[in-house]
Amino acid sequence: MIEIRLLNHDYYNEAADIIRMYFGKCEILRSERALADSQSFLQDNNVYITSRLDITDKNIICTSTFQELQRKEEVRLESGIEGDNNKVLKHLVKKSMYKLLATVFGKEYPWGMLTGIRPVKIVHELMNNAVPVTDIPDKLIEEYLISRDRAELAVEIAGIERPFIYPYNNKVISIYIGIPFCPSRCGYCSFTSNSINVYREYVEPYLISLMEEIRRVSEFLSIKGFRVQTIYIGGGTPTALNEQQLERLIKCINQSFGRQEEEFTCEAGRPDSITIEKLHVLHENNISRISINPQTMNDATLRRIGRGHDTGQVLESFMLARSVGFNNINMDIILGLPGETLTELIHTLGEIKKLDPESVTVHTMSLKRASVFNEKYTEGALHKDENVSGMMEYTKEFLKSMDMHPYYLYRQKHMAQNLENIGFSKKGFECIYNMQIIEERQTIAAFGADAVTKIVINSQNRIERQHNIKDIKLYIENTESMIRKKLDVLKQTLLEE
Repeated sequence: MIEIRLLNHDYYNEAADIIRMYFGKCEILRSERALADSQSFLQDNNVYITSRLDITDKNIICTSTFQELQRKEEVRLESGIEGDNNKVLKHLVKKSMYKLLATVFGKEYPWGMLTGIRPVKIVHELMNNAVPVTDIPDKLIEEYLISRDRAELAVEIAGIERPFIYPYNNKVISIYIGIPFCPSRCGYCSFTSNSINVYREYVEPYLISLMEEIRRVSEFLSIKGFRVQTIYIGGGTPTALNEQQLERLIKCINQSFGRQEEEFTCEAGRPDSITIEKLHVLHENNISRISINPQTMNDATLRRIGRGHDTGQVLESFMLARSVGFNNINMDIILGLPGETLTELIHTLGEIKKLDPESVTVHTMSLKRASVFNEKYTEGALHKDENVSGMMEYTKEFLKSMDMHPYYLYRQKHMAQNLENIGFSKKGFECIYNMQIIEERQTIAAFGADAVTKIVINSQNRIERQHNIKDIKLYIENTESMIRKKLDVLKQTLLEE
């Protein structure tokens, strides 16, 4: 059991996020007991942590304390009072707690005290504030305790992204279309995904509602003079639809948004959902980029994670896509899948090199609350952090040897070794949508069940979100109200911008 007592502040989430970096998914009770009264609690091999803020006219002192029955550690940090005090206080609580637990466990993480999913966004903000690029790595190391290699990686990626996301134009947006159906559910998946065999009766009604949402909202956007830069059809697995359904949807999208976009991606992530007919539909209807995602090229692992295909189908699907004419194909892999070691990863990367895709997206295994793995596997069934860290370093060097460079990066909670997901591509094949959605400088209008529209108000450095209903049946039944809500939010925020 872990108890934390907060003194002179209420930043529980900030402190708890750091604690979970070291203790994993655990319950952290907020305590009222004083440190002097904690001995009986500690006798049961529990952990008692305090976080204290003392604020004067000139400075802030944060003291973090860790106590077990036979051990006590303390870290004390001091900061001046300036700017956004709330932000300064949160930062100091996290930094003090991270330094404390790094001392207790003798372990530092590559992204330091950062728990947010967009570390490169910090680099862009520093660049926007005219901080010299050469100074940024040291600033990241000092402020966030990031390792030097990750600080330099963040700066490298920001430099690649900037020509794509700056200068931003408030009249240029991107589009996301969600297809919440899959051939089957993978063990690690936490996305809105439903077996198309089980939900087959909802597919047609869903498409009718989705296309109505697209037509109505696109008409408003067109009247207001918006231009679409990128379109991304994701899921789920869009190619779980049959070729007729897929063609109707894409034609609706093209008619609604005018086929003027710079990039049009459709995920074809599950090789067991790909046919030559569907590939022809995609290619002939303006899709410029597809993603064929093996996750691993080891059949034993594919069976273990519930993928429903083998490596032979990956190879066949990839070659079919090439024969149809696709010259921009992405492949996803996951590091740290149950039962995999560096040996299996080396095999996967070798097979991918033979196929020679234009980009590879590298994910670090993360146990999501909504995934099957979260319930099925105990902590010991997954890789130790150090193994996954080694896999990531090997993968980075391997993909660089394929003339690929890292072009976007994001993170999630509960990732092994507190690592990252990172996209690599050959020069000229960077996915613009991926960069825009992660760096949040462009409005993304999203359609379908569980889709989240993000309206970026750059003049106020603010984002307004509109969430669609997650449940497919309720989405179908409430399409009209969701359309009205989306239009109301768009109208309101346009007036603010």
